[in-house]
Amino acid sequence: MELRQIQYAVAVAEELHFGRAAERLLVAQPSLSRQIRELERDLGVELFQRTSRHVRLTAAGAAFLDEARRILAAVDAGREAAVDAAAGRRGAVALGFVASAAIQILPHLVRRQSRARPGVRLTLKEMTTEEQVAALNDGAIDIGLSRDLEPQEGISVSTVVREPLLAVVPTSHPLHQRRAVDFRDLAESPLVPLPRRRVPRAWDRLVVLAHDSGTRLRFAQEANQFATLLALVAAEVGVAVVPASVRALRHDGVHYLRLRDKGAWTDVCTVVREDNASPTARDLQTVVQELTQ
Repeated sequence: MELRQIQYAVAVAEELHFGRAAERLLVAQPSLSRQIRELERDLGVELFQRTSRHVRLTAAGAAFLDEARRILAAVDAGREAAVDAAAGRRGAVALGFVASAAIQILPHLVRRQSRARPGVRLTLKEMTTEEQVAALNDGAIDIGLSRDLEPQEGISVSTVVREPLLAVVPTSHPLHQRRAVDFRDLAESPLVPLPRRRVPRAWDRLVVLAHDSGTRLRFAQEANQFATLLALVAAEVGVAVVPASVRALRHDGVHYLRLRDKGAWTDVCTVVREDNASPTARDLQTVVQELTQ
């Protein structure tokens, strides 16, 4: 029994006419009749009663028709599933993301992905940029949203958005009424940073800003999360430098200032292994880039 024969039998059963079934299938009627006879011979039963004027289903034909339709529907579903999987519209994908990307980019990304790709199961894992590199190499994630990652051997890095860095000062700070400052204007206040072991690239950026502005870095209390960092600034422990997206957290007692320094920026990047052939990972990377354009 061949799939073609099943398709032919369903067409004849629905048309109850060999000529119309042949036209519908775009095949010659003698070829259609021959395939139906071979199918009946293979099954050992007659599917159709034929006269010079009528074609009728036998009891065996009616029973066969129900199963044949299910077979063809399953074949169509299988074909659609294969095409969707190859295009990244079905399957699973694991995304690693830095905490700051969760403030603005991640909510829009998850919402858009779930609506556009309901057949893809998305797993989210918060991790630092360094943890993402290790997770990519281990296969624990398929794609990452990182910050300021330099090119890595075997890992493709694509910048999706460049964010300005902002200074955050308490509302009691002498600079709080200004809209923009240079990094050297912060020299009189200690900085409240995230831990260096977690965000070494953010620390490196501070070092560069301090060097280029001719100032020295002084640090106060570290904070593990941006919410804690803002609370410490509001408590006048010190000032901070954060990506512009952190402003969306909205915390009383702090004021944001644009940094005018040339190097006051940070890149959000997508990272994937160059040998990752997962269509869902490549598709999600495209969704991220479209979202941030």
